[in-house]
Amino acid sequence: MDFELSRAKAQRRKESFPSMSFVPSSFAPSSFAPSSLAPSSFAPSRLCVRLSSSCQTIRLIIALILVSISLQSHAAERLNFIIFYVDDLGWADTSVRMMDSDPDSASDFHQTPHLEDLARRGMKFSCAYAPAPTCTPSRKSIQFGKTPARLKYTFVHDVLALERKLKWQDETSLADVVKAADSSYITAHFGKGMSGEQMKTIGYDITDEVDGNADNGNFHGEYISLKDRQPLPPDNPKRMASLKKSSVEFINKYSGKRPFFLMVSHYAVHVPHAARADLIEKYRKLPRGKYCKDDDYLPTAEIPKSKKISSWRLQYAAMIEEVDEGLGAIVDAVKKTGQLDNTLIIFTSDNGGGLTPNGSLRGGKANLYEGGLRVPFVVAGPGVKAGVQCDVPIVQWDLLPTLHDYFASDTPLPDGLDGGSLRNVFEKENAGNVRRPVEGFVFHYPCYFAPPLSVIRVGDYKLMEHLLTGEQKLFNVVTDYREQHNLIHENPAKARELKAAMAEYLDSIDAEEIQDVYRARFAELDRFEENARSNHVKAIERAKGDRDQINEANEKLAKDLARFASNRKECRENMRGTTF
Repeated sequence: MDFELSRAKAQRRKESFPSMSFVPSSFAPSSFAPSSLAPSSFAPSRLCVRLSSSCQTIRLIIALILVSISLQSHAAERLNFIIFYVDDLGWADTSVRMMDSDPDSASDFHQTPHLEDLARRGMKFSCAYAPAPTCTPSRKSIQFGKTPARLKYTFVHDVLALERKLKWQDETSLADVVKAADSSYITAHFGKGMSGEQMKTIGYDITDEVDGNADNGNFHGEYISLKDRQPLPPDNPKRMASLKKSSVEFINKYSGKRPFFLMVSHYAVHVPHAARADLIEKYRKLPRGKYCKDDDYLPTAEIPKSKKISSWRLQYAAMIEEVDEGLGAIVDAVKKTGQLDNTLIIFTSDNGGGLTPNGSLRGGKANLYEGGLRVPFVVAGPGVKAGVQCDVPIVQWDLLPTLHDYFASDTPLPDGLDGGSLRNVFEKENAGNVRRPVEGFVFHYPCYFAPPLSVIRVGDYKLMEHLLTGEQKLFNVVTDYREQHNLIHENPAKARELKAAMAEYLDSIDAEEIQDVYRARFAELDRFEENARSNHVKAIERAKGDRDQINEANEKLAKDLARFASNRKECRENMRGTTF
């Protein structure tokens, strides 16, 4: 089991449970062997010492047993929490209809029977949002209960955040909230991290970060090791099998013995796609889905690589099913330990679907239409209404205050949160409400490689604004969640109201400016070019006149310079972009 326990967290657990931290070697079973009490050793003083020692040993053993029983009783009283986080899974990518009235809110081809079971036991949300349309900002936001804009990391490879060398280990995380409420909890994070720093630095007791100091990024879902780039074996595509194994082993070890918080964060279904061959063949034999094409059914060897890793429908379906198998294995493990009725399980995705179309929604990953932000969300557990659809809008930065609420923690929530507890909604569905310190949802996306936008949703309405041109679009995303009817000319007053609220929020948090982002991108490319030229000089020196090595170094520099020139051109073109 490839867990790694941080030294600091291990020490804190020893301090919390000193009676469990050691058993002196003098208390080994051999101390009780009959030979130790043979007649030849019956000196009265020695006998008293031996009896006294034996009594102390018995008392220690009884104390250990009582502590163990107490811990198990305590674990049974406290809720367990599991967040099952999928990468790039679209709103309509599962076989659970996220909106009962819309047949296109579920796939007619993909099979996720374990998610269907979870939805029957619990509640599905028709209008759940990821914090951002791409993974890294969402993965930071869900941990800290704040918008990506407040955290100042708003898109993948946020060049301004990287230039500022920002770190988030001093933020209060989900794991921190759990441990502050009750130090007996064990916290674990398996799978894809949040980029830039390891999960063990933000409070998780156990992680599977075993590749040196690297965070578990996208490449960790492709290779055994980042150093040698050896691909994962065919029976463990995207680490789906190993994530299932680690999660089940963790549950078997702790469930019912200690209360726990577990976050399982998948690398699937992010590109490059990969899946087990047996599941791919299963989908080859099933009735064709409406988005499947003739070339999806070519023999595997004839599928072009570009399609295979990004848009081969059979493989995509197989990958989603294996993710679902992992969910089923986790639920089964919790059930076998007798903790299913004592465990809150949340299933969701870090952004909208990368493989479009996203059912009836407009857009997808990396844009801010509903297809890029609205995601599947299912929750089941104690107190959660069963078998219902909730239409209350929620967002993933609500999860930190939600955990805090379930704990009834004496430790106050950190300052500057954007989310509110979802407990009232989980228990009362559409009659429930969420109280947030900030009204509505603000999605700030000053991105250099896509149209830069800021978006706000308050109530039924959603305003989108282009950060370069000022162009605005307004939608009623309750009656028009497909975003087909721009109301900007019909309801300018509502647009002004939302614009004022969004501007006030972004000003209050000193949000990133798009021109600063462009400047940081060009500065980064300048640094890349400077490093490439410096490395070229060193390579020429090492060559010591060897023509082959010199030619190789020249070719590498030429390729690097061409790539940087292309990057600059792309950025300049995006700076002139006007559409979204």
